[in-house]
Amino acid sequence: MTIYIIPGKGYDSNIFLIDGKEPTIIDTGTGLNTKLVSKEILSYIDPENITQIIFTHEHFDHTGGSKDLLELTHNRAKILAHPYSKEKVEEGKSMFASMLGGTMPKISVDKSLNGGDQLIIGDNAYEVIHTPGHTPGCICLYDKNTETLFSGDTVFSHGSFGRTDFPGGSLSQLQHSIKALSNIHITNLYPGHESIIEGEANNHIALSYQNVCSLG
Repeated sequence: MTIYIIPGKGYDSNIFLIDGKEPTIIDTGTGLNTKLVSKEILSYIDPENITQIIFTHEHFDHTGGSKDLLELTHNRAKILAHPYSKEKVEEGKSMFASMLGGTMPKISVDKSLNGGDQLIIGDNAYEVIHTPGHTPGCICLYDKNTETLFSGDTVFSHGSFGRTDFPGGSLSQLQHSIKALSNIHITNLYPGHESIIEGEANNHIALSYQNVCSLG
């Protein structure tokens, strides 16, 4: 299994392409840089082989490119998201999209993901961890064998974490979510923004928990 990293461009989230038995895209960016993103994906893999696109949450910077990337797979990939995120992306509304001059596509979610669910990403088994706080629909994806976490906007590297001042945000829920992550052994951290950590990611999450608790 190989994880290809497409760093966020402009307002885009980081986009992750995981090759293997179940080739997967995690988050899609805004769609404002689709040509560049598609070119990178094509350099790594035949997009028709991609079986699933997973949203870590519903915000435009993570889902706006979904329609274009779904078309890149010839509409073969399935869309997966938490039920709250499913409801929001199927509405196709985003003030953030309008501010950036983009359009939030209406996307049908094929499968809902809840905390505790298991799924194959690439070649490995991942657990869905529900981590509300940034939004009610935030999820992380954790592989206990490789101690790898895709964290969306719940927690970032170097002690950073997601904002809670958007609709549905909750500082207390985010504190609880990051505390739960701090109790899991995580070596590799692939966040929705900022830098990737490969090795000793627990130290970064512990710092994030310390910092988020300092807010009250």
